[in-house]
Amino acid sequence: MRELNTSRSACLLIAILLSSFATVALGQALHISGQGVQPIYEGFERNDDGSFTLWFGYLNRNYEELPVVAVGENNRFEVADGVTIAGPLDPELVLSDPGPRDRGQPGFFYPRRQQFVFGVEVPEDFVGKELVWTLSHNGETNTAIGTLERSTSWSVDEGVWNANRGRGTSGRTGVALSNQVPAIRIVGVEGQINTSVGAATALRVMAQDDGLPGALENPRRRAKLPPLPNDLPVIGGELGRNGPKEQQVVHYAAADKTGLAVTWVKYRGAGDVVFDELVLAVDPQGEEASTVARFSQAGTYELRAYADDGTYLRSASVTVVVR
Repeated sequence: MRELNTSRSACLLIAILLSSFATVALGQALHISGQGVQPIYEGFERNDDGSFTLWFGYLNRNYEELPVVAVGENNRFEVADGVTIAGPLDPELVLSDPGPRDRGQPGFFYPRRQQFVFGVEVPEDFVGKELVWTLSHNGETNTAIGTLERSTSWSVDEGVWNANRGRGTSGRTGVALSNQVPAIRIVGVEGQINTSVGAATALRVMAQDDGLPGALENPRRRAKLPPLPNDLPVIGGELGRNGPKEQQVVHYAAADKTGLAVTWVKYRGAGDVVFDELVLAVDPQGEEASTVARFSQAGTYELRAYADDGTYLRSASVTVVVR
């Protein structure tokens, strides 16, 4: 009987230890809240006029917490010279004219990895300087270093967009060479929208595209589109949401049905925003997309609509003042 009890005790101890290790491992991998936000430099595009667009995204290390970090000391851009390592920015490297802190960055952050969130245009002579985005939240200060390296390692082309966003144009002859970026604009608004808490606020955009890469029916892949915003991920399995591409709020698979989709997001603002239709498939030849938003509290918000052809993103923004 003593040997049996000893055996049972040993099994129980092993089970407790394994459970503890699993909890620790899970705690290291998944953080519901309390973590910082890491800004990320995606790369640069050369524009037709010789200027460049530096593309940025971010990693919100929380799975549920939705940080609001207003543009200012804790969410700012600065132009520097000589920055080589991401981390707290050395004040001595900041130029005497650091430029505006506000470069169109978000002030609200969805969970996990969000790619190609916004672009910042810089002049052709920006080579040799760095555009540094600093974000401070939950006691962490993180930076991203936007630079125009002379090598092509940071050059964003069709292949880089495809590789990073996941849709790809494999097997489609000529698509990668001719695909153009979509166009989108806000409709029916001059200046800002004024509304009140809880009121149904109409939003309209016009979006169009060249029709490439085009529709790509694949219901199985579209089933992987996560709820917005993400809830806690399913660990493992084909439809798990641990991969960076499956955590994107603006998801490439939304364009599968028609070849073009519009996704609305809250970009800045303190309160909650609920959209009646968050993602809308539209005709690439040009179609107006409409939705309704409701706001939980007074304040000034920026809402952004992304036109997505499955590879490229372009966006339009509207300011809403809620009283």
